[in-house]
Amino acid sequence: MEDPLLTLVWAPVAALILTAFLIPFVRRAAIGAGHVTAVRRDRWHQRPTPVLGGVGIFLGFGLVVLGSSLISGQGPAALSQLRMGILPLTPWEALIAASSLAFLVGLLDDFVQLRPTVKLVGQILAASVLLMSGIGLWLTGIYLVDALLSLLWFVGITNALNLLDNMDGLAGGVALISAGVLAAIFFMDGRFALAGLALALAGALLGFLVHNYPPAKIFMGDSGSLFLGMLLSGLALSPGPGLSRSLLAIMAVPAMVLAVPILDTALVTVSRVLEGRSPAEGGKDHSSHRLVSLGMSEERAVWVLWSLSLFAGSVGLLFRTASRSYALLGGGLAVAALVLVGGYLLQARFEKLLEAGVKGTALYDRILRLHTRFPVLLMALDALLLGVAYLGAYLIRWDQPQLAQEMEYFQRSLPVVLVVKLLVFVSLNVYRENLRHYGLGEALRVLRANLLASVSVAAALLMLQRTGLSRGVIVIDFLLVSLLTVASRFSFRIMETWARRWSQVGTPAVLIGDVDDLETVLGEMERGRWPDLRPVALADRRAQDRQARFKGYPLYGKGDAPDRAVSETGAGAVVLVRRDPDGSRGEPREGEPGLGDLGGREVEVYNLRVGMSLSRE
Repeated sequence: MEDPLLTLVWAPVAALILTAFLIPFVRRAAIGAGHVTAVRRDRWHQRPTPVLGGVGIFLGFGLVVLGSSLISGQGPAALSQLRMGILPLTPWEALIAASSLAFLVGLLDDFVQLRPTVKLVGQILAASVLLMSGIGLWLTGIYLVDALLSLLWFVGITNALNLLDNMDGLAGGVALISAGVLAAIFFMDGRFALAGLALALAGALLGFLVHNYPPAKIFMGDSGSLFLGMLLSGLALSPGPGLSRSLLAIMAVPAMVLAVPILDTALVTVSRVLEGRSPAEGGKDHSSHRLVSLGMSEERAVWVLWSLSLFAGSVGLLFRTASRSYALLGGGLAVAALVLVGGYLLQARFEKLLEAGVKGTALYDRILRLHTRFPVLLMALDALLLGVAYLGAYLIRWDQPQLAQEMEYFQRSLPVVLVVKLLVFVSLNVYRENLRHYGLGEALRVLRANLLASVSVAAALLMLQRTGLSRGVIVIDFLLVSLLTVASRFSFRIMETWARRWSQVGTPAVLIGDVDDLETVLGEMERGRWPDLRPVALADRRAQDRQARFKGYPLYGKGDAPDRAVSETGAGAVVLVRRDPDGSRGEPREGEPGLGDLGGREVEVYNLRVGMSLSRE
């Protein structure tokens, strides 16, 4: 019997060490052979960088898998009892064969730059190995339909990961997280051979990230991205005993595990179509690039997408560890969050294009005007949130085994709830606001609409079928809908605030004054009222602690607080805020950015001189 300890501990550690050791040799070989990616206008990197890092990943992973199989004596045979397809291969063997073929296609492309059609044919051949070995999306029971859907999944995810390889460390980190989540799923299913395969891949990717973390010394190239995409897409659909083959289990888990590549590809495709460009065209408009365009550093943008991948992967894991109802709840919230992030990045992109006067946004303008009149996208998002809230109300209200009995009524009443609430929302004009400028007044309108909608739902359900209606569910549903709908509408402003807080654009400034007054000025700066300044710290001489945190920023206290704040943050400007006893408007100095009227607070901005001591000014 195969030793799980050997597979789950030794394999990833060995893959990490081997890959980290091999990458420098691969890098020198790539430089010697001239396989270096030059700086190009449609690419992100700013200096020539060798490719072929995928060779190091493939070798580190492959040597460990081969060694583990030889030592255990039955690597592929461990899965031989599973149903096989047309080809006489176990899933373990099919995964290795298909990903190796994809690696060779990518390696050839790294050397001779294959035509897109040739590369696509190679990917389809590799995906066919998985398909004919029994790995696929078996949804309809019609083999031809399922085969086409499976090929679309394998090739789509492979290219999605290839497109995601657009910033140092991004694709490797997302693939590492995905492999780790899949390893956890296979371990819980008792599939130690597949878990070992996923962990070996995770170890190899970690070894690669040692050299690919920003600033990268080497890129993985197409050999790496195609290999990773094919292997991960196949692993995500690999069968195991005891694994539910329902539509939910088949689609939700892989989609969550690989959510970031899917989101990035969808975002780029929609954006380029709206700009009148080919989706296959290269460019600096991926999700990572958009985060950087908002002012984030490259490293922070990568970490944001890594975190998003970990969040989505954790939800995918929830589908294997929680009941179906709780998994649906988590999945619905995750989908809503991903849609909102994608929508924000899409809108921010086009706003920048419009500000720059770039042509080619006519289609976007037409769709935006159409959506203003018929907000079907926001209504679809609300329908998802309403369904999630209604399910959440049942989960909160009822315990097992009562929940199982009440779910039948939930399924019957859900369509009524969705239709009635959406009709009330439409009639009360809750869809006319711009999410980028959402305020308290608009939020109160949504709450009033939700109150009326909840009363209308209760009345409709009483008229249709009184038995089964729970007042507790209606009340909890009202609270959850209020929370989710208002949060979703404020999400754009929240993301805008955090983007500005993480921004590297503008002169770094220290705010000096009483912390209560600083809070008002800080809020205005975070809302982008003065884009030339970027708050980095606050200083209040009367604060008792020498250093604390306030609203996520360092707050310096005591008499020398201003000097310490400027010295430790490297600020280039200070914003002096003090009470204006006359309530007059603080006037800016000539040549300085003005902050305007701030409710009886006098505000002055100073550019710092070298050697300036703020404690004595």
